[in-house]
Amino acid sequence: MEIKKYIIGFLLLMSFVFSLDKIVGYKINYFGIHVADCTISVRDTIYNDLIAKKIEYNVDTKYFFDIFFPLKNQYLLIVNELNEILYFKKDTSQPKVSNYLETELINNRVFYKGTSIEIKNNYYNIFSLLYSLINTITMPEKFILEREGELYDASINKNKNMEYILNLSKNNNHVSLIENTDIFTWAVFMKDAKRKIIVNEQLGVIEKCVFRKGIVLITA
Repeated sequence: MEIKKYIIGFLLLMSFVFSLDKIVGYKINYFGIHVADCTISVRDTIYNDLIAKKIEYNVDTKYFFDIFFPLKNQYLLIVNELNEILYFKKDTSQPKVSNYLETELINNRVFYKGTSIEIKNNYYNIFSLLYSLINTITMPEKFILEREGELYDASINKNKNMEYILNLSKNNNHVSLIENTDIFTWAVFMKDAKRKIIVNEQLGVIEKCVFRKGIVLITA
């Protein structure tokens, strides 16, 4: 009976420890107009018997804009202590475009479900990249950024204003699993776009992301 109490106490303690959230909210502006909100939560978890981080992004259009362009996007990422991707899910909806992607573990390797397309240990996606920046995780000078099956040669550097500049070049040997992606993924990966990320390293938060190409400007 005494052992049972200890087990229950331990499980309660673990449920508390592994449910602590860090939640950050962002306003998403399109041409300077506040059109949507994004909430990011980071939570400790256990995945495949490994201590990991569960990172969720939820994006919803603001009321009024919801009438013209209803948007509901969810991105879920699980990474291990080395910031390697263990699991990814995308569930997005906007007018005429709905996307759903999910990965699975096969022999400790991460594949998109129903495909032979693998997310390798050394790949980043935009979400694990942002997580690396706010946690000052050391990154290679050049790396692979994965997007729904597509691969990009990427590098990131700080300019004189201490802003991170993300440079991307698509590897044309890989084809996306999705013909038409959601608007925010599209914005990040626009060809020849300028991508700027401003990080407050002391607070461990991203202060602003700016994606610009010509007259197209999206900020969070």
